[in-house]
Amino acid sequence: MGTEEAEKLYKFVEKLLDANARQVFQVLFEEGEELTEVDIAEKTGLKLNAIRRALNMLAEQGLVVYRRQKHPEKNRLIFYWKVNYEALPAIIEARKKATLEKLKTLLSKEESTMYYVCPNDGTRYTFEEALEHEFVCPRCGTMLVPDKDRELRIQILSQYISMLEAEINEDTKSR
Repeated sequence: MGTEEAEKLYKFVEKLLDANARQVFQVLFEEGEELTEVDIAEKTGLKLNAIRRALNMLAEQGLVVYRRQKHPEKNRLIFYWKVNYEALPAIIEARKKATLEKLKTLLSKEESTMYYVCPNDGTRYTFEEALEHEFVCPRCGTMLVPDKDRELRIQILSQYISMLEAEINEDTKSR
């Protein structure tokens, strides 16, 4: 995996979870081997509580896995964490497909609904809502105007949908 692709993966983790999870995931990914919470703390500078929280969130998403082993002297369990490399492609693909469905729903709603906008604060109202308020903004009393950015929103949503569909198709072909 190249640097650019790895950075995309780290950003995905950060958007999905948070910055601490990204740091923890990045260390595990770049090390490519099992690490304990203490190892991760040494490499990230994060506190153990933040690392445990991040590891649990990453594990809930299926991005990392662990094995536990009893410490020979201290009679307690030690957890060894690593990236779940086998599951990564399926997790990313599922996220892309879920996002694609949300975008398609937004596009469908945008295409099938006429909106009116308050020129003062930009609040959008459906035609029915605008009619209910006699095309006057209920907040400030200004006349509502047809949403002039509707076509641009439809165009942008359509472009994102096309890009995501192409990405999903490319991922499917490369497997």
